[in-house]
Amino acid sequence: MDTRVMTSKRLTVALILSVLAFAGMSARAEIAGQVLLASDAVAVRAGKALPLKPGMMIEDKDTLRTGKTGNLQLRFTDNSTLSLREDSEFAIEEYRFSGRADGQERAFYRLLKGGLSTITGLIGHIQRKNYRIDTAKATIGIRGTEFTLMLCQGGCLNADGSKARDGLYGGVNGGIVAATTKSGEFRFGMGEAFFAPSIDRSVEKLTAPPVFLQQAAASSQSSGAENVEHSEKAERAEKGGRPEKVERPEKVERPERVERPEKVERPGKGR
Repeated sequence: MDTRVMTSKRLTVALILSVLAFAGMSARAEIAGQVLLASDAVAVRAGKALPLKPGMMIEDKDTLRTGKTGNLQLRFTDNSTLSLREDSEFAIEEYRFSGRADGQERAFYRLLKGGLSTITGLIGHIQRKNYRIDTAKATIGIRGTEFTLMLCQGGCLNADGSKARDGLYGGVNGGIVAATTKSGEFRFGMGEAFFAPSIDRSVEKLTAPPVFLQQAAASSQSSGAENVEHSEKAERAEKGGRPEKVERPEKVERPERVERPEKVERPGKGR
């Protein structure tokens, strides 16, 4: 084969590879937030586990994991905050935010394991459909709120040492949480706690948050005091103030099961 033809083909292949590489760089995932505090925590990105440290960026499509003694605190670009407790797994399924609530923003997450506490930001406050946290037991939506979730899968204990029922537990510290299963949507306000045993069943209202849910909220609060020192420099560059710290709920004894909350009827089209 002519040397010039071979050289031309090689240049063409090299050009194609360069274009593909550039396209890959252009399609890089959106920055979702920044690590405020991290201990025994990683972000799984493109199949690789990246150890997390304060100041590192979190991207769309990351899956976040904490170890047996780990914890993780983030601030997202919409000024929301998220705390993951130990032995947890949380996936960022789709995150988009241009700097303002323009209808195109998205915050779709999935809690796969463990527990979290969060104070929501701008996403979802105008168009609520743009924010949700999916779990195997229920989908969580917001009406502008602060809340704690714990997904129990065999390891949650009540105050007396007995094993808690498996399912999703939630506590609302502010605003309203909407928990949705195949049985419908159930809403809970500030100070209320709930339990979703299955995606096929109704969500139950509890008299008080169980002890492990309180521990998740308390852990978030104590870690929050530490991240003031760790993230002070990073926060100076961010716009907007720091959301108020979630107050620690009062300690209560093992909650009793109570009546189910009234089911919220879904509005029909045109409403």
